[in-house]
Amino acid sequence: MARWRPRLADILAVAVLTAGTQAEVWAGLVPGASRPALAASYLVGTAVLIWHRVLPTASLAVSLTALGVVPALLGVHPNAGLSSLAAVMVAVAAAGYRAPRPVLALVLTLALLSATILATYGLGSTELVIPDIAFACLLGTGAWLAGRGIASRTLRAQLAEQRAAHTEREAQWRVESAATAERLQIARELHDVVAHSISVMTLHVSGVRRLLRPDQTAEREALELVERTGRESLAEMHRMLGVLREPHSGQPRPAPGLAQVADLLEPARAAGLEATLTVIGRARPLPAGLELAAYRIVQEAVTNVLRHAAARRLSCTIAYHTDAVELCIVNDGVGLTPPAPGGHGLIGMRERAAVYGGTVEAGPGPQGGYTVRAVLPLYDPATPAERLEHSPDPALVATKGDE
Repeated sequence: MARWRPRLADILAVAVLTAGTQAEVWAGLVPGASRPALAASYLVGTAVLIWHRVLPTASLAVSLTALGVVPALLGVHPNAGLSSLAAVMVAVAAAGYRAPRPVLALVLTLALLSATILATYGLGSTELVIPDIAFACLLGTGAWLAGRGIASRTLRAQLAEQRAAHTEREAQWRVESAATAERLQIARELHDVVAHSISVMTLHVSGVRRLLRPDQTAEREALELVERTGRESLAEMHRMLGVLREPHSGQPRPAPGLAQVADLLEPARAAGLEATLTVIGRARPLPAGLELAAYRIVQEAVTNVLRHAAARRLSCTIAYHTDAVELCIVNDGVGLTPPAPGGHGLIGMRERAAVYGGTVEAGPGPQGGYTVRAVLPLYDPATPAERLEHSPDPALVATKGDE
């Protein structure tokens, strides 16, 4: 258990109250009692307030007894000192704020204040005792309510901060969950693409091996090794990555590509949108995985237009550049509304583009509407073979040409 240490604010507050009460006693502003005894009682009553955070009910009981009941027994009127009255109100408010059982603190306050009035006037002065008790209880209840009000406001502020932090964590979790789900989907689709490519490679190697002459023993052994390695790699891929496939997902379908983008616009036309497709540059075959990523980006962008944008026109542009393919989907609607919980949307598009070193930008267009623009490089600059092919170094190019 950590050692308790009083806070600086509590020390300063107690010091001010102690100085005020002691000044009134020794200046003679509180008549009717022995100064040393009254000063000692006030000192105990104010000093005990430093423990109001850890022992709120106990410090309240000691403080009211030392500031009220004991001075009354010494012949001091409750209204004789302003600083002592302020210290009493502070003690009651602190107990109302900190006490784990605030109602018990209120009952204890009213009881000690009533005892102070009775000790001052005695039980025989009924006409004076009852109004003063009522007034003292009214002051005590007011101070207690002030403490409870501050406690309630502090609690509401803490709950609001906790809700905000929880909402932020939940939003972050949703983003991470959506990104993870999208990466799993990408991995499943790329598994199918790569598995198909390895199968084709293995079949071609097997076909070439059968065309060899009987005397080409070294070539046959090399091709057999390549064929065997391909089949083993394909089996390993099915064992390691096959778990990514969703249960009951059925047989894998052929991966779509940019050639099927025109089919994506048919639902938009059926919904009443004026949808157009423009192809810039010479369309050429792309790597299967890149084709799939480009297709999914266009599919997600068109789906978002149908779901969230009150659009009338939709245009899709596919631009084939030397080193990249650019996708641009523009609509004249209001853009994307906040996605529903669990939706992937822009996260999925960016994840797919990031796999191939590409980027996705989405936002309002310069002339209104909403624009989604994706750029996918046609080679991975981190791949040594591609670096060699695109390197401007003549020595490297010459070396490649001599091979």
